[in-house]
Amino acid sequence: MQKQVLQSAFDLPMASFLASGDSKQFVDSALKMPTTVIKAMLRYQVEGLSFLQHRFRCDIKLLDDIVAAEKTNETADVIGDYWRNAASDYAKEVNKTVAINARFASDAIGVIREEAENPLGAAAAKTAVL
Repeated sequence: MQKQVLQSAFDLPMASFLASGDSKQFVDSALKMPTTVIKAMLRYQVEGLSFLQHRFRCDIKLLDDIVAAEKTNETADVIGDYWRNAASDYAKEVNKTVAINARFASDAIGVIREEAENPLGAAAAKTAVL
């Protein structure tokens, strides 16, 4: 069996389509959804890292407060306050994550809606909705 070697990028099956006047529209359509997904992933990363930074600072403060506590009662209060604040922080973080999910879903629906109006992306949008 002979291997077929491409001589240039224009030997690709899509090259004739991309050379048409609709190529910019095709490229825009092809990049919208992956870009939306990447933006959401980066938002998750930023939010997660800032949350971890905050929690690590709280952990350091806990250790400092335990060392500074003079009585056993104070130590128990310090630890109780730490856990109460941690539970509150985690609940707030879940809320922020849900907000990021909602924003991502809204952005994705907007992209699908645009693609449905675009003749090139109509078939792709219908497939994404199904």
